[in-house]
Amino acid sequence: MNLNDDSLNEIEFEDRETVRRRVEEKRARRHGKHRRRGGHGHRGPGCLIFLIAVIIAFAVMAGLIIGAVKGGILDDIGASTKSADRSGLFGLTDDSQVGIILNDSYIEETAITSGDKVYLPMELVLEKLNAWFYYDSNEKLLLYSTPTETLQWTPGDGNVLEQDGRVWISLELVSSYTDIFVSDLMTDPARIVIRNEFGKKTTAKVTKTAPVRVFDSKKSDVITKASKGDEVRIVSSNNIWSMIETVDGYLGYIKNNRLASFNEGEESAPLNAPDLSYENISYDGKIILGWHQVMNVDANSTISSVLSSDKAMNVISPTWYSLTDTEGNISDISSASYSASAHDAGVKVWAVVDNFNASGFNATDDTYEVLSYTSKRQKLINTLVSSVAASGADGINVDFEQLSGETGLHFAQFVKELYIVAHAQGLAVSVDNYVPKAYSMLYHREVQGVVCDYVVIMGYDEHTAGSDESGPVASIDFVREGIEDTEVDVDPSKVINGIPFYTRIWEEENGSVKNSSAVGMSEAAAFVRNHSLTTAWDEGAGANYAEGTSGNTTYRVWLEDAQSISQKFSVMDANNVAGAAFWKLGLEDPSIWDLIASYASGQ
Repeated sequence: MNLNDDSLNEIEFEDRETVRRRVEEKRARRHGKHRRRGGHGHRGPGCLIFLIAVIIAFAVMAGLIIGAVKGGILDDIGASTKSADRSGLFGLTDDSQVGIILNDSYIEETAITSGDKVYLPMELVLEKLNAWFYYDSNEKLLLYSTPTETLQWTPGDGNVLEQDGRVWISLELVSSYTDIFVSDLMTDPARIVIRNEFGKKTTAKVTKTAPVRVFDSKKSDVITKASKGDEVRIVSSNNIWSMIETVDGYLGYIKNNRLASFNEGEESAPLNAPDLSYENISYDGKIILGWHQVMNVDANSTISSVLSSDKAMNVISPTWYSLTDTEGNISDISSASYSASAHDAGVKVWAVVDNFNASGFNATDDTYEVLSYTSKRQKLINTLVSSVAASGADGINVDFEQLSGETGLHFAQFVKELYIVAHAQGLAVSVDNYVPKAYSMLYHREVQGVVCDYVVIMGYDEHTAGSDESGPVASIDFVREGIEDTEVDVDPSKVINGIPFYTRIWEEENGSVKNSSAVGMSEAAAFVRNHSLTTAWDEGAGANYAEGTSGNTTYRVWLEDAQSISQKFSVMDANNVAGAAFWKLGLEDPSIWDLIASYASGQ
């Protein structure tokens, strides 16, 4: 294509015009945008007001939400309104039962009503409320012993029921002899609140009526409602919920935001129970008691020779009495002249009554038969105390061994009743006990510690004729543990520790015990010398240990001598016991009395 100059100029002009227009259009568009933006700028105050309004609306909404949370308004959203099975909380199955809250817990045991009275199961009373009550199921008697008398009630007298094979004691009677709080009887369902644990407590005021639930969840069923102004007891708390005891006798959970005015205070026990302060007979200085085995009346004449050699002894206990049958009868070889001789020497007499020396008497079964009947106990006690008083003796030493577990409560009641009759005659009461172990818990040292004048530990027989392995009769740890464990229940001022005047000579073959024999201190020492046994101090046993072999027989002896008994005295002094008792007189090396005299004088 051929173009001349004019044509080129014309094209260039048109292009320039086109470019110019496009530039102006772009400028116009930019200007228009700025103008629109400028137009919004002119409407700026309205926009600010709108934003502020939005912020205020959100703030109001947030405040309402926060207020709703704090005020508990949202608590009801999704919350259960279902009523809980209130009878089920207490395990009630019929209308005659009464539910129990004990010390801030629902308990499985239930009470019953008869007439206008509430009755508690005897097991609950004895195990959790007042173990001082005692029930004689043979003679149908409920007993309660004080230091001066034994009170009794019978089924049908309004205080005791026998129903459905169980014994029930009226709540009114229990509360009269027990330091407990008992609420009024509440209904629908029938329930009571009992408390016998006191001390620190926390309470709070309910700020707004709110549901009390079975568990700490708003999905949990509703037990009751706590009303605004109620003062409730706080049992436990977490960040959101508290378990409370309500004023209408329920335990359940409430939201913490419904509680205020928390208060911590002290709660004292109501003083309902009779005074059980037992006045005890006590002697000045340390008790040094020797058991004197007297097997017949004529043996009482040995008192003079016994007293002449035992310079430090201030109490002697002759074995005068034994249970003989299941009716509460006893054998009696007491002697007024014996007591007179002892008193002339400045020695008190505590007559022993045992349950294992009479021929044909079974210590386990027959003792149960005697002690489980109130009439038989009374016969035994009255006969015993009358004879001891007539003999001129100063006290009674009870040595009932091999008791069964079922005899335990009867034995404890026997001790309470013996105290009353014996103290009326001015007689001291002491009881011999095995060292505290599971098998000896039945002797109820906690009762002895309250009632008895002295509690004696038979701190020996660690190893006996029936033991499968050789060992000492009273190692130092055995003695220490016996004393320390006894003093958990008994004041040290009442504790007398028994020490053996004997040991055992053990014979073994092929590492097994073949035989053992109990011998006195002097006889054991002579055996060691005569058999040329090698002797060395056994630190673990706290005794001199002798060993030797003759043929296939190995002999082992843990000696009781001045060195071992001195160690026992040190443990006894460290535990502040009242004194020592020795089984038995006649088995000792006479020279040991010098050491005993030093112990007695505190040297």
